[in-house]
Amino acid sequence: MTDERFRQILSAYGANPQRWPSAERAQAEAFAARHPSQLAAALAAEAELDALLGKAERQPGELLQRRILRSLPEPAVWNWRAPVAAAAALVIGVMLGFSSGALITPADEVETYYADAFTGLDEDWADWLGGDA
Repeated sequence: MTDERFRQILSAYGANPQRWPSAERAQAEAFAARHPSQLAAALAAEAELDALLGKAERQPGELLQRRILRSLPEPAVWNWRAPVAAAAALVIGVMLGFSSGALITPADEVETYYADAFTGLDEDWADWLGGDA
């Protein structure tokens, strides 16, 4: 058993010898017994990883659900006040714009035609056209 092969087995199967391939298990255990100081850090790291994976194996659905929910963006809150205020200002502006002809008293004949054109009164249009409209 070489150091490289032992580390491959360790990284692939973990620190628990029961999970190692049965054909190489005896050789790997003997190699670990001969070199305890060299392999202590690697065995400890793999044992820690095994413990974390053991926790994940017990509740894979819950961990997956948490991961999915954590990756979703926060829901946006629609602020309805700004569009409603803009729409109200637009409606009031349009109403004042169309009604401004009826609010202004004409000073001369040209302004009278202008005021009649924008007041929206049908009888004024009929008089201005000189006939039935």
